[in-house]
Amino acid sequence: MHPASTNLCTPASTSSLSGRSDVDPAQFDHLINVTPSAAQDTPLLEPKYAPLPETPAVPASYASHETATLLNSCAVIVGAVLGIGLGLLLSKLHVSGDVEEWLALPGTLFVRALRCLIVPLVFCTLLVSVAEIVLLNKASILTWRTAALFYTTSLLSTLQGMAAALVYKRLLRGPSEAAATNTTTTTASLVVGLQCAGGGFMAMLPNGSIACTAVNATGAALFSVNDIHQVLSTATTYKQLSLTEQVIGIINVVVPENIFAALAKGSLLSTITFALMLGVAIAKAAPPSGENDLLVLFRHCRRALLVLIHAVLWLTPVAVCSLLATSIVSYSAEHPEVVAHGGLLVLCFVVGLAAHVLVVLPTFLYLVTRENPYKYLRQLLPAYVFAFGCASSMATLPVSVTVVHQTRQVSRRLAQVLMCLGTPVNLNTPGMYYPLVTVFLANAAGATDQLGAPELVVLFFVSFLGCVGTAPVPNAGLVMQMTVWKTVLPNVPLPSAFVYLVAIDVLIDRIGTAANVHGNMVATRAAAEYADDSWGSE
Repeated sequence: MHPASTNLCTPASTSSLSGRSDVDPAQFDHLINVTPSAAQDTPLLEPKYAPLPETPAVPASYASHETATLLNSCAVIVGAVLGIGLGLLLSKLHVSGDVEEWLALPGTLFVRALRCLIVPLVFCTLLVSVAEIVLLNKASILTWRTAALFYTTSLLSTLQGMAAALVYKRLLRGPSEAAATNTTTTTASLVVGLQCAGGGFMAMLPNGSIACTAVNATGAALFSVNDIHQVLSTATTYKQLSLTEQVIGIINVVVPENIFAALAKGSLLSTITFALMLGVAIAKAAPPSGENDLLVLFRHCRRALLVLIHAVLWLTPVAVCSLLATSIVSYSAEHPEVVAHGGLLVLCFVVGLAAHVLVVLPTFLYLVTRENPYKYLRQLLPAYVFAFGCASSMATLPVSVTVVHQTRQVSRRLAQVLMCLGTPVNLNTPGMYYPLVTVFLANAAGATDQLGAPELVVLFFVSFLGCVGTAPVPNAGLVMQMTVWKTVLPNVPLPSAFVYLVAIDVLIDRIGTAANVHGNMVATRAAAEYADDSWGSE
């Protein structure tokens, strides 16, 4: 295993790497006489494919085996810079909604295309990889040690999130207890206009009396209705779940009742579970002699999907430009008050997550590998930029697998398997987010003093559960936050400050997605240190 130190803006091509002195061509001697099944293997985003069995490949160096890279790091970064500049310019010009929609169209189509392809690609990739692991008797790759390395990053994130929440709690000097109590205990009010039987609307006359004189609702008087019996409810798309419902929901996702429905919904956890089981079954059902026809079929499906992914990813710089520009324009237009209401929360979240990404995880990686972690991490920048742009870990999966593989510190198949497994079940951001947001909401509700030691212990475990996954409901992150609140402070109503979380979610979600991708790439590199690399290099 040879750590690479190539220039970030230089694509890894044959010409740029053939002269490397730290690569020993002899290490690839075992590839000269490859079997047909081994020759057909490709990484998740390998732009070239192995030759037919009758013309075996004879790689002279790692560079010729690697082939030209698909992603040009400089192009992605330039696209991000142009997108930020364009977004800031258009936000100052106050463009119309039609312009925003046209601006968002390239990025939207790009993400839609990736989401269309990535779930079946992950399914075929994992199925083939697991089947080959079983056939080659390399099942030790999927052991408790691999799981421990992945969940260690989530555990570190949750511990750090609890520490940041305690610091944030001391910094808060929010509304007074009386004001906060009024926010949560006063009766709800509803402002309405009243229409008369004859078709007019009630309006207040100059003498203070009320009569049905208004011809439309614009001139009608508005009446405030106090909900003294607590019977009014606000329409919302966020379903509140108990902790038990949240856990059972996650477990139900692990065992799908209809794999085709799971594929159609893009349920990555369900798809991965079925792919793992089917891969083992295909390997066990292989005939004692001859080709495993079902495995060959899925290999060809994977190759066909790779061709499509290859074509889509050439548009990455344009998509990043569109996504970032649109997010800046819409964020500036719709949420000008967010900085005032959630600025300290966002600041603490960003600082805590930056410490996790730049200090905690690199230290963890150094302790595992005893190598400079930043040489590895600095080559992953395209994945961070793309994750921030599309705000989807699943859509970023092809890019993240590519850059991890191009570092030449993680083998091809290992990057496929571990990144696909870690994406839905190893999330670092919730461990930082839920403790901070719970303290923020408790301060708004005047319930900060109720966050004692027992509540903090419960908050820790529920936040760690959020790192493992969320229930399959719309707006899952916000739903999970309501579950955390209901579990930690069950007797305190959810404060109205929750609306600020919805507003700042567009920013926090993008930052958190990049951190989640970062955690998976670090865990993958750590797991590669203990894995049998000869399997991944075949």
